[in-house]
Amino acid sequence: MGVTSVRRQHAERTRRSGSGQGGAGQRAPGDVIDMPLAVRGASTGFTVLLLGSLAHPLVAAWTPALSQLWLPLVALVAFVVAARRVGRARIPIVHGAVAAMSSYLLMLPLVLLGPAGGDPAQIALTVAASLITGAAVGFLQGSRR
Repeated sequence: MGVTSVRRQHAERTRRSGSGQGGAGQRAPGDVIDMPLAVRGASTGFTVLLLGSLAHPLVAAWTPALSQLWLPLVALVAFVVAARRVGRARIPIVHGAVAAMSSYLLMLPLVLLGPAGGDPAQIALTVAASLITGAAVGFLQGSRR
């Protein structure tokens, strides 16, 4: 009997009995946040933020007019990407907001190292934008299920 078949049997017993919803490494079907998807979303959003920030000097050299809008546009895209998969989250709005904000929190240490880093107003506005964008995307994705 292989490991895969043992896991399938355990999953079937757990599903039939309704137990195992609090065990280590297991996720209940109705969790508020689908943690594995939230972590993946935050990681993907962080990658978009990082690559977009690294591309900013190139964009500024090619089109200075687009340079002013580049970082807010990258942040918006990153937050949408982070929150787009809600999985089995019971409250998709919270899931989306947490995933989007987490992507920015991963980026925050690098922001603080930058020349304009540490501006509390900019950090607060970006956190607010991540929460609002993530919640809106979570709501839309949750209504599509």
